[in-house]
Parts: sequence; structure tokens; C-alpha cells
Amino acid sequence: MPEIEAPRPRLSRVTTRRGTLRQLNCPLDPELLVAEFSDELPPDVATAVREHMAVCPICGKRAQELHLPYALLASLGSTPAPYVPDLRESVRLKSARVERFLRPLRALGSVSRFGLVVTALAVVTLVALLAGVASLARSLNLLSVQRTTNQLQHVPQAAASGSLVAETDKLVSVTGADGQIWQVAEVIVVDQKSGQVTRSLPDSNTALRVAGASSLPVAVVADRQMVYELTGSQNGGNQALIGINLAAGSARWAVPLTLPNGDALPAGESATSLALAPNGLTVYVGLSGENGSLSADRALAVATSGGKVTAAITVKTPDQIPLPPPPGSLPASAFPSVVPIVPISGMSQTLASNGAIVMSPDGQALFDVVLASDASGVRYAIVRRVALQSGVVTVLGLPGSFQTTRLAASMSANAPQVYLVTGSPSATVYVLDAALTGPTLAGQITLGGPTVPASTQLNDTLSVNPAANGVWLYVTQDASAGDGSITAHSRWLVDTQGMGLVASVTDPTSAGALLGNVAEPHGKTFSLIGGQIGIGASNLSGGWTPWLQTNDSTPITDLIGTLP
Repeated sequence: MPEIEAPRPRLSRVTTRRGTLRQLNCPLDPELLVAEFSDELPPDVATAVREHMAVCPICGKRAQELHLPYALLASLGSTPAPYVPDLRESVRLKSARVERFLRPLRALGSVSRFGLVVTALAVVTLVALLAGVASLARSLNLLSVQRTTNQLQHVPQAAASGSLVAETDKLVSVTGADGQIWQVAEVIVVDQKSGQVTRSLPDSNTALRVAGASSLPVAVVADRQMVYELTGSQNGGNQALIGINLAAGSARWAVPLTLPNGDALPAGESATSLALAPNGLTVYVGLSGENGSLSADRALAVATSGGKVTAAITVKTPDQIPLPPPPGSLPASAFPSVVPIVPISGMSQTLASNGAIVMSPDGQALFDVVLASDASGVRYAIVRRVALQSGVVTVLGLPGSFQTTRLAASMSANAPQVYLVTGSPSATVYVLDAALTGPTLAGQITLGGPTVPASTQLNDTLSVNPAANGVWLYVTQDASAGDGSITAHSRWLVDTQGMGLVASVTDPTSAGALLGNVAEPHGKTFSLIGGQIGIGASNLSGGWTPWLQTNDSTPITDLIGTLP
């Protein structure tokens, strides 16, 4: 098939009445037309061009198209033109950047399949390396973050008034009177009506850091005036107690933990828990020996006015312990002879419940739990009560092979109780009388949970929080078998007066932690799941509505309490 040629340009002669004028080719050159607009042609040539434009449709149309931009340019007159930067260098730099980006892509397209695999492995290795660097920076507290705010807007109210106090995964630097700098957790105060973060504590001029795996405080407690934080090991293996004014936001004091005489804690001992007296005058610091062993001093009493250690409290377990009376027997208070007594002098003793100490609702006694073991394993959980005024120690032994345990105390003086909760496979709530005659077993409530073969070891995470009414107790458990064959996520609402279950809920994923609302009797209950906070019905009916999500995705680590 022959090729089709492009049309050739139309050429013609421009004739005029003046015989002396040289011939011009049609179509006329644009330069010639513009020269005519600007009166730059000789008179005879200009006349010939105008006459030709008047009769030639091609040149006439082209002249009209050229005349408008020429008139626009001519209207500018002699106005100075603004400075126009030389863009050649910026264009060159941009082209170079694009070339640097395209060069590896061209090279990638030219490599073999083996080369692609090697390249992919190199990319994966680089990503893993960057993740490791980020993790290292996190563990060293090198990542700077902002104060926490609530990313959610227009959330439903948790209560008509009051505040929620919670701990975040961020660290704030606090300087003590002796010049030592301590890292404490950011504590946020959230308005229950609006869900907005009203305060971020403590105040500091330094940037906040993301906490590492072991840099968060050991314990945090609060009342209406103050927040108290017990730091982990810092500044050469020392720990400190920090007192933060809740309203002002400032750290009132940061005091290293010592014995009452000012000496450092004995080697191997560490502080593990906090308990705040109901009158707010004293905070008690629980001490533990190495690997949970019993230490010479069980707790330190610290004045909340300035952080001074005022006393050391010693708790010694008797060689013989009483057990609860057999089911159906007469009350032990009326017939002491029915109480079984067992010797434990040959057994080893370790602290349970992560070394926790709790305060009785009347502020008269401290409680803790010790596990007594022999060659066959754990035989008893021993609940110990020490009267703060007299120092008298009374105990109660609970038989069983206890594994995970948590200890809590009622928040109501009208219900002087202490609760020992054990996880699956024998999840149980032991309700103990915390009055002056205690501890005695007031009731035992079986929770249920997964049943597993005797050879299967369950890993439990328990959370226990009493409700404000002194009747309900919230318990959550996340349990899994070591081989992953069994997982269970359970939430229980327990009636500690009627000694029964109000509600039992199985969750598909994490059960997290629950916190009852002290600020308002009809307020919502808080749930902490995956580092974010939701609200729901106090009786666990229905689901959970998202209520607080941090602005930078850092997690909430603990629900400390609610305040009116």
C-alpha cells in the first residue's frame, strides 16, 4: 500500500497594482504581519500586505489571531517588567532528584528474578533494622511526644459530673529537691461529661518521652488532692515516691525511698505497691525481697505532706495458721475449736499478687497475701492482716494450688471486706471480713472460666476493681494455654454481699480491665481494652462505646480511679 503524503503548503504570489514591488509568498510570514501591526514596514510593502489580508481568507484570519496578543503586549507600554527569577537551576535540581528516584527503578527492571529476591530481602532487612532502631529509641526514651488529648469528639457522657484519672504510656521528667531527675508517667484527668482531657500531670518544661518496657511506674494511686507515683529502678538502682498536686498540676515533692533512719533499702529489696490511707495523710509502700521473697520490712509509711518515711512495718507469719471452718459448721467466732490449725514452719513463703498491699476501708489495717509451698508445690494462700496501731498480725490460710492471684479491698466503710481473686482453671473470689476480728472467710464465689487438663498450664492476666457501692466487684481475665490450644476472655460482675454472680460475659478478644464509677452512682463503667477507653452499662449489659482514644495512638496503661 503506497504511503500517503502530507499536504504540501499552499504557495502563491502576492500581486499588487505597483509593478515595482517585489513579489511576496502567500501565506505571509507571521513576522511580516506583526511588522505591519507595529508600522515597521516601508509604506509600499505595508500597503501591499494590508491589501492582501483584505482579500485572502488565510492571511486575513492569521492576522486577526496575531493582532489580539500584539495589542495586549503593546498596551503594557513602557511599564517596567517585574523581576523574573532564573528557573534553570531549580529545574536542573528537580530533574536530578527525579533521576535519582528513577535510576534504582530502571536498575530493578533490568535485574533477574534472583536479583529481585535479593533486593526484596534487602528491603525487608532495612525495614526490620529501622523497626529495631525505633524500638531501641523507645526503650531509651528517645522519642519525643506531645501531651495527651482525646482524639474523639462529641462522645456520650460517662457521668453528669466528676473526672476519670488514668495513666498513659508517656514519661515526664521531675526534679527533686536534691537535684535528682526522675521519670514519672503522665497522668491525665478527663472530664466525665465531655470526655475532654482537662489536665496532663505533672507540669514540666521538658519534652515528654514514650515509655520503655520497664520505665513506667510500679504503682500509681490518687485521691481528690494528690496523685502518688512509685517509680521503678532509676538513678543507679534507686526508687522514688512522687507527690503531684492534682489541681495545680505541679510535683510537690520527689523523694528517694529510704528506711526511716535515712539508710538505703537493703540489697535485693524493692518497692512493689502503694496503698493510700482513707484520710489522705499517709501512703504505704509495699516492699518485696528478691524474686518475691519476704523482706525484713514489709512496708514503709510515708507522710503525704512531704514524702518523709516515718515508719517501717514488719509482718511475720505465725508457724501455725488457721483455716476456714468446714462448710456447714458452726461460726468460728462462737466455737473456735472448730477452726482447723495447720503448721507451715517447714514451708517456703513467697509474696503473691505481685507483692500488693491493700488498706482496709476503715484505715486501721494493711493486708497482703503469702503463698506457702512444699516439695509438691503451693499448698496455701495466707492472707495476713497487720493492725497499724498495735502491730498485731492475724492470718487466715486458704488451701489450694494457687497460681495467679489479685488482692483488692472494698471502697466502702459500710462493707469492710478484702477480696482475694484467683484465676483459671479454678477462678474464684474469696470474700474476707476486714473488720477488727478478721481476716475470716465471709464467702467463696466460683467464677468459672476455661477447664483444662491437669497437665496444661494457663497463663492468666487478672484485673480486679471494687465498685463504689461496696457490693459489686468487677473481675476480668485473659487466659491462654502455653501451647495456644485454649484462650479465654472473661468478665464477671460479682455480688460480694449476696455471694453470687450478677453477670458473666465471654469476650471474643481481650477482656482488658473494668473500673466502676465512684463519681456518680448511675455513671457508666469504664473499660480499658487495647490501650483505649470505652464506656458501658454498670451491669455489663450491652456493648462498649468508644470514649477516649489518644491523639497520637500511645496507649492508656491503667485506669487509676474516678473522682467526684
